[in-house]
Amino acid sequence: MYRFPIQTLIACMLLGCQPPAAAPQATPQTPPEGPSRAYRKEVVVAGSPFQGVHGLALDGHGHLLASNLLGQSVHSVDLHSGAVSTLVGPPLGGADDVTLGPDGSIYWTGFFSGRLMRRTPDGKTHVLATDLPGLNSLAFRRDGRLYITQLGRGVDALSEVDPDGNKPPRQVLANPGFLNGFEFGTDDRLYGPILLKGQIVRLNVDTGAMEVVAQGFAMPTAVNFDARRENLYVVDAARGELVRVRAATGEKKVVASLPTGLDNLTVGPDDQVYVSNMVDNDIRVVNPADGSIRPLVEARLTVPSGLAVAPEDPDERLYVADVYALRRVGGRDGKITDTTRVLSTRMNFPMQVSLGAKHVVLSSAYLGSVQVQDRASGEILRTIPNTNGVQGALELADGTLLVAEAQTGKLVLIDTAEPAKTTVLTEGLEGPVGLVADTEAKVPGVYVTEVRSGRVTRVRLSDGFKHTVASDLQAPEGIARHPDGGLIVAEVGRKQLVRIDPATGRTTVLASGLPIGLPESEGLPPGYVPTGVAVGRSGTIYLSSDIESALYRFVPAP
Repeated sequence: MYRFPIQTLIACMLLGCQPPAAAPQATPQTPPEGPSRAYRKEVVVAGSPFQGVHGLALDGHGHLLASNLLGQSVHSVDLHSGAVSTLVGPPLGGADDVTLGPDGSIYWTGFFSGRLMRRTPDGKTHVLATDLPGLNSLAFRRDGRLYITQLGRGVDALSEVDPDGNKPPRQVLANPGFLNGFEFGTDDRLYGPILLKGQIVRLNVDTGAMEVVAQGFAMPTAVNFDARRENLYVVDAARGELVRVRAATGEKKVVASLPTGLDNLTVGPDDQVYVSNMVDNDIRVVNPADGSIRPLVEARLTVPSGLAVAPEDPDERLYVADVYALRRVGGRDGKITDTTRVLSTRMNFPMQVSLGAKHVVLSSAYLGSVQVQDRASGEILRTIPNTNGVQGALELADGTLLVAEAQTGKLVLIDTAEPAKTTVLTEGLEGPVGLVADTEAKVPGVYVTEVRSGRVTRVRLSDGFKHTVASDLQAPEGIARHPDGGLIVAEVGRKQLVRIDPATGRTTVLASGLPIGLPESEGLPPGYVPTGVAVGRSGTIYLSSDIESALYRFVPAP
């Protein structure tokens, strides 16, 4: 994947409620009961086997290994049918890159967990090294020595590691400039892209001497040799190009043009090039002889998370924070009409989304920021850094942003005219994730879900006073207002969709057995990949599925 320093941002969640004297007592969740109104579950956008596909490697037996970072799994893909199976599932399989060792073992890097992993041919999984934040790419030299890179999360380094895990890692080079997907040549030199400089370099890992092979790339993310080991194939994520580089001279030629968001590649013995695209969540095969491209694994969504729908929109078109893109999806027909992609634009890996009168507000714990986008033009107007695990974010009537910080447990107000100026509205929340406004009430406030405490809390905007609306939930994340005034919440821990009466706290189960709730992983903030909920003016409820990378709707029965 594209490995800029990953920071965690905190989504804006600010809530309001009644004064202490008039506030009702906190009402525990009543035992779930059958829905007062039946809903019909329908698929809006069908799912895919990945949550953003990254590193690739051929196993020599008719299969392609594929790493799935956010899905926390390592997969095997049949080269003929495209069928995908899971070799290592969550949480151990959180792989950014994957390769094969000399004995047939599978090695992969845990970007968030900081663990280097190995699956031996007998199917056993081992932890080889820990405490390697930003663990990214890896490759073996011909003599069996294994090298890894760390990108982001405060580290930029190349190190040698023991393939058996008996010795601690040894740093070879510090601050190379974000050395990404690399491979060794027949000269035992490391060939790889330097992201920050747009270069392909040749590196002597014994001396640290580095020379430029080719340059002028926008965002080179990985290289691989062809079958004859004479040419390098390079993927440029920002331009969507597969480029062939003659290793001896640096001569470049664009072999194929693909969508932006290319992440990694591997080359078969027949010189067919397998390319992963994390934005489109797919794998394509390029024939460099004629530039033809065919799909191997296809998808329509990548990691659908936060959802929003304009209450005045009769067509109920959804804004989907798809982590690697912001997409517009027809709630009724599932048609994707507009996509703003990361890497090739200023958008920062959106994970939560909300709508104001003129703006779209996006937050990203992935890249640690809150962004304000113009609804009409799609232009990113402001980017505000926040490294506190941002989750829900709202724009208030005066333009102030309300952000939920999952790591600090705070709701903070951000003055967009002076973004460095923040005010804590309230604190002491336990993993705030979802936000929904209640600003038209006599006492304006916001509702927030707390994934750690299992509460839905109302926070008064005037002074930050907190009132528990419902408790005893399990990992509530997405939240939305129904036209009838009820709160619709994704209760991820119980894999169900519930309706909460904000006046009494009474909870009704609307749907259960839902494919939501990837397991949490080390190094990530609470509710990292949030399950999104939105409600259209018709009363139809929309739900994102992180497990299936799908989008569902629940239509009220007549």
